[in-house]
Amino acid sequence: MTSLRRSALIWMTALLAIVGAVAVIVSYELAHSEAASVLDGQLRQIALNAGEGLPESAGPPVEHDPEDDFAIDIWNAAGERLRASPSSIVVPRQPGLGFSTIEAGGEDWRVYTSADAHRTVQVAQRMSVRREFAERAALSAAAPILIVIPLAWLVITWSLGRVLGQLTQLARTIAARGTDSKEKLSTADVPEEVSPLVEAMNVLIARLQHALDQQRRFVSDAAHELRTPLTALRLQVENLGGAANEKGSDGRTVELGDGIRRASTLLDQLLKMARFEAPRESAPPERLDLASLVTECMAEHVSIASRKGVDLGIAAREPAEISAVAAELKILFGNLIDNAVRYTPAGGTIDLSIRRQGAGAVVEVADTGGGVSESDLPRLFDRFFRAAPPKIGGSGFVEGDGLVESNGLLEGSGLGLAIVDAIARRNGIEVNISNRQDPAGLLVRVWFPAAS
Repeated sequence: MTSLRRSALIWMTALLAIVGAVAVIVSYELAHSEAASVLDGQLRQIALNAGEGLPESAGPPVEHDPEDDFAIDIWNAAGERLRASPSSIVVPRQPGLGFSTIEAGGEDWRVYTSADAHRTVQVAQRMSVRREFAERAALSAAAPILIVIPLAWLVITWSLGRVLGQLTQLARTIAARGTDSKEKLSTADVPEEVSPLVEAMNVLIARLQHALDQQRRFVSDAAHELRTPLTALRLQVENLGGAANEKGSDGRTVELGDGIRRASTLLDQLLKMARFEAPRESAPPERLDLASLVTECMAEHVSIASRKGVDLGIAAREPAEISAVAAELKILFGNLIDNAVRYTPAGGTIDLSIRRQGAGAVVEVADTGGGVSESDLPRLFDRFFRAAPPKIGGSGFVEGDGLVESNGLLEGSGLGLAIVDAIARRNGIEVNISNRQDPAGLLVRVWFPAAS
């Protein structure tokens, strides 16, 4: 596992080392150059002042202290020596004026020569003395840098530790959260650069919490919904066992078959719900002829609609290609058509339309079932939610006819549209449901993006 702290320290240490080395070298060279300029100026100043007070005529040359750092020689206009270096120092007279570097007596010398109408002055200095002076000046200039670099490394290490300590504290906060915690992670004590990560985690936590809440409701509702048909089935079996005559036994047998059928349908839809909410592991999307697929799904429900007296057909059909899983779309449209047939009374119509829309396509399922109340529209995709039919006791829906249960709801499990929603999300499809007027009913629009 890569350590952010270790990686940052390695890069910062390398950067400080490079910057420090460059700074030391540059300051060292600049100090050397500055020292050389200072010493050259000193030579020039000595040459200007050295001949003052000496006679212009030749006499015994004046020797200066051999312990001096400089060798000074002065000649008059006739070339006679007025002042001489110690006898141990032999610096030959230079033919030119200005600065020069020579070797004399086994040593390197820096020489400055000046002349006027009366005398020539030559001042020389050992290069070893100059180098020693320059070295001291250069080290004095580089010393602060050599001290600051380690201090800077310590400060950076400490600062990095504090910043990463905030991340460690954030990790402890997250680890201590319970599965039922709904509070957002605070961004008050985290670095600005880490705030987007914390915000993204808050979004993820909210999604997970929503998914957990849905799962809990699903399990609770499933247990409740399963209990009702199974309890009824058990009672019907008990009643069947206690029947005394053949006619009563036959009637209860029919009721038993209906109860078993409802329980089987519910369990089948529960399995579909679980399968479509799980991540897809197989059956990748494929290019499909949308009009042909919708027509095939409609054909499977024509006989059921005819027996109920509902006119089911295609009102508009345009060729369109989409990318989706065929088996899943058949279930999606099958549930939408089945839902429309259930809620449309005898004599009503269900029109299917397939149209291109931009680069995508739209399928509409429009029925004349009267629609649902506006308060029920947002809940139609909820699991186990069943909207009340538009008419009870009037034409179309009658309690006791096998379609309407005693609680006033149409027979069903309430999972059909929830399965539609799960399939739509898996395939990148948008499903919108709204009420329509004249005639009153429900309009379902299924939008498909462009085929990939």
